[in-house]
Amino acid sequence: MMAWFLLLLSGYLAFLLFRRRLSVLERLTLDSVRLLDSLLEPGEDDDKLNALEDRTSKVLVSLLLLLALVVMVALVAVSLPWGWGRFVGDPTTVEALAQWQGILAFSIGGTVGFLFPKWRAHAGAYSPMEQLLHRIALDHPNLHRWLHDREVKRWSKRGGTRNPKFLLVTGLARSGTTSLLQALEETGAFSSLHYANMPFVLAPRTWRWFFKPKSGALKERSHGDGILVGVESAEALEEPFFMAFSQAQFVGEQSLTTQVVDAELHGRYLDYQGLVREEGKVYLAKNNNALLRYPGLRAQNRDFTAVLMFREPLVHASSLFAMHRRYVAMQQDDPFVRTYMDWLAHQEFGGGHKPFCFDEEAGVVTGDVNTLDYWLDRWLDYYRHALTMEAHRLLFVGHATWSADPDGVLRAILSKAEVNAKHTDLSPHEGRRKVDAGDVDPKRLAAARGVYDQLVERALPLN
Repeated sequence: MMAWFLLLLSGYLAFLLFRRRLSVLERLTLDSVRLLDSLLEPGEDDDKLNALEDRTSKVLVSLLLLLALVVMVALVAVSLPWGWGRFVGDPTTVEALAQWQGILAFSIGGTVGFLFPKWRAHAGAYSPMEQLLHRIALDHPNLHRWLHDREVKRWSKRGGTRNPKFLLVTGLARSGTTSLLQALEETGAFSSLHYANMPFVLAPRTWRWFFKPKSGALKERSHGDGILVGVESAEALEEPFFMAFSQAQFVGEQSLTTQVVDAELHGRYLDYQGLVREEGKVYLAKNNNALLRYPGLRAQNRDFTAVLMFREPLVHASSLFAMHRRYVAMQQDDPFVRTYMDWLAHQEFGGGHKPFCFDEEAGVVTGDVNTLDYWLDRWLDYYRHALTMEAHRLLFVGHATWSADPDGVLRAILSKAEVNAKHTDLSPHEGRRKVDAGDVDPKRLAAARGVYDQLVERALPLN
């Protein structure tokens, strides 16, 4: 009996040690994926040689660390029964491990070692395993592109064709784009990316084979704005596509800059939409960075429709300022939040904030992010530029109008986009944010309200 108990205890201690050192296995996983990512990188092998040698050496070091861990686990597994056998002069304790009862006892102990004590509750929204999966997919663009290209080839062989007709919802963050996106998708006429597509968002069909989430309860999103989301909720997740196929050239050290869209990139974008789009439906996207590449997209494509949302400038700037402070605190508590947002080029606010820079010759965007004036300037930069965009199939929608008459807005958008769809009646809702101009520069505020008046004049008519 003592032999079985000792084997159970040694199994528990051995696998508890392994469990506590899973970071070694995670390191090997990431080093191996980085090596594969380097092998898939475009270019001549000679040019990649130094990087490959460096990453190969890191894989070897990680393998040695894992081997050392396995040896330690093995020593722990046999030391207790061996030591007890030497102490009492009974060699049968170790020999019991060769019997089925001993193997069973050791296995039970090892299983308990993996389960108890329970992990300390993870404070972030993503578990360590989920974070690892996100790093594998989103931190290795060459691997992600390779998976994407395989999907596109299969899609094309099965008769998939490009469709230039799609609907794009954009606007400066906090302008109401998410609620409009959700309402449009609920009509059933559109296909969009969902949270369930993460992290292998460039290979949605492949990922669907492995990840089949069940629709669970909706939860308020991290913005704390009352919008409920779940795994089947549509979201702005196509930015990794543009990051991967442009080598993130529009993401500068201090700002997000305009992006050139040539025929090849536009074609790839339509292929990507084909992977997401269901038969008989229209591709729908929300992308708050779309203004950076809108002129290029429009030059390549006259058939898509874009909805650009705007909001009263002082209220909008105040909302951005509040969200910036919220996410700075959140990212300090959980650094993975910032990493995740950086992968999506979602840098409108938070610790990784990078302002839009539509005129690179004007130089670096400056200002104090801890003032309302700074966020009012971001509003001015964005919507002044928006007013210069070609009006072809570009629909301006005010947040106030969307709040007061959502049914009218939906009907007008569907009509202009030439999409036949019915929607359930939506209830109007009133904005509750009250903002005191306080120390805001009066001239800056007056300029913003002048731009706002121009946006209202160009707004989509509802009749």
